[in-house]
Amino acid sequence: MRLVTLRATQTAATSFTAKYDLQDLRSYSTQAVFTGADVAGTYKLQKSVDGTNFVDITGKSTSVTSSATAVQDDEANYRYLQVNWAYSSGTGNITVYLAVKENPSLVNN
Repeated sequence: MRLVTLRATQTAATSFTAKYDLQDLRSYSTQAVFTGADVAGTYKLQKSVDGTNFVDITGKSTSVTSSATAVQDDEANYRYLQVNWAYSSGTGNITVYLAVKENPSLVNN
């Protein structure tokens, strides 16, 4: 398993997207850590085959209304993963981590 900091700690008062090329990776888990008493927004995962046109992954959206940790995971049947943070209000910080798991059938080939 590989751990990646997808988005280093930054102010949560700015909306952003962060893309990751999963290549042949089989599954993943994201963890977003929100700090601050009143930060609010929506954290969601999106997928793409071409790396340009992203669509929301069903059931992978979290509304944040205060300090929290959001964890999302999925099997990857697509090449690109994108984290989308849509800021609404408040102050605080956000850090996003990504843990990815290799496809065992490809590891020893």
